[in-house]
Amino acid sequence: MKLIEEINLANGLKLKIFDLSRPVAADTFKVEISFQTKFDLKESYFASPQDYAQVKNIMGDELAYENKRVRSFVYEKDQDSVREDLINTFKNNSLDYVASVNFPQKLALSILRDIKNNPYKYNPHIYSDSEE
Repeated sequence: MKLIEEINLANGLKLKIFDLSRPVAADTFKVEISFQTKFDLKESYFASPQDYAQVKNIMGDELAYENKRVRSFVYEKDQDSVREDLINTFKNNSLDYVASVNFPQKLALSILRDIKNNPYKYNPHIYSDSEE
């Protein structure tokens, strides 16, 4: 995983762009780009303290956003142009959304909605100070 770029967003978040590309055959590559940011979970994002507690118990004190863009079987000579295309597509289509002031709250509420709709997917964060 190679850090390509860091972007300071208008909402105070820092978006990191990573290159996860790797060879898949003799002369072809899987070009994979990961866009990531993290932010602190805040009670003010939620309508009730119970909703905040539910997300915090499962996700912890920090939420993470990741978006991956992938192209498979790219010829070695085309890697750079495909990589640039994936990055530019994300910047043109998604960067304004991630940079919006209410993005952290929208993501937190989306996670809450998913927890409520699909509780079987989530296990509470269990903190243990004891050694086993």
